Amino acid sequence: MAENLLDDSFKIVGVKRRRLHEPVADQIRQAIFRGLIVTGHKLPPEREMAEHFQTSRVTLKEALRALEKEGLIMIRRGGRGGAFVADFDNALNALADLLSTVVKLGSAKSANLTEMRSIFEPEITRLATLRATPEDISAIEAVLIAQEKELESGELSRKLDMWFHRCIAEAAHNPVMNIVVNAVNQSTRDPILRSKQTVEMRTRVVTSHRDIFQAVRSGNSEHAKRVMTSHLVDVQCHLETSENE
Repeated sequence: MAENLLDDSFKIVGVKRRRLHEPVADQIRQAIFRGLIVTGHKLPPEREMAEHFQTSRVTLKEALRALEKEGLIMIRRGGRGGAFVADFDNALNALADLLSTVVKLGSAKSANLTEMRSIFEPEITRLATLRATPEDISAIEAVLIAQEKELESGELSRKLDMWFHRCIAEAAHNPVMNIVVNAVNQSTRDPILRSKQTVEMRTRVVTSHRDIFQAVRSGNSEHAKRVMTSHLVDVQCHLETSENE
């Protein structure tokens, strides 16, 4: 009788096979993330896609349902129906609303959101410095110039602050990070608007934005990262002080 070479601790575990629709969903997902198919774009008819992916229409339908559940596409019925790439502004607003609700319920403070910004945005800024196109640089500068003109006129508006940070995030060319960072930023809008506004604080914010822009334009990614970190620490201190007053 042969000796049993496997002790009791050895267990055979079945290898999990991927479902047939997952490779199809992966390819469509990557095409969306890479910008090959953009918001509002209508995907080809199911029969055409099934032939392209060399799979059945049943498998293709499962892939589309999985992507719809993730919020990446919308499936419309009727004569003008089909599968469309979702509007990521809707995803951004939904996430921002959820974060705002968390703050309003008292589960988190605005300073918690700013703290999260201090983790994400310096890295976003570093990537923006490496990846920004001339068009990105022009967009960031246009917002900055508008802020500087407001400050010179004596207007202490904050309406362009989030747009400046959104332009920085877009210059990083990472749609996933862009959605998360912008949702967090949008959630801090109300606490920032409620915080105490002074000429001194407004000047510091706009000056910091100018420093961030110049760092991004210079191509020095590590310096840009440090400048953004310093700016966000200053904003966090300001919010904490306002909340305690």
